[in-house]
Amino acid sequence: MRYVVSNPDEKSGKFAERLLSAREKRGFSQAELGAKADLQPAAIGHFEKGRRSPSFQNVRKLANALNISADYLLGRTDSMEGATTAFRGEDKLNNDDREFIQMMIENMNRKSEGSK
Repeated sequence: MRYVVSNPDEKSGKFAERLLSAREKRGFSQAELGAKADLQPAAIGHFEKGRRSPSFQNVRKLANALNISADYLLGRTDSMEGATTAFRGEDKLNNDDREFIQMMIENMNRKSEGSK
């Protein structure tokens, strides 16, 4: 299952603006951010222009690559700083391990919802 960040114009514009700002503050080109987040540079460009909305997984990848809070990118907080981790020790894992754990969490949530 693929989760996509909702795309109302205001939120999409805020995400695009904040992604561009965070990338520039970190001194990354779109290609550098794409490499760090395991995304195509063109995808970064689409997100920054508000032409496409990232999946939840891609928001996490971008936040981790930029070392900022996903909540900041999503417009839920005004601070770029903050944890992007879901649990203690996550920062010591590589991206593949984080994605595996996220997939397990999503599967457990679906299993839990199915048993209700």
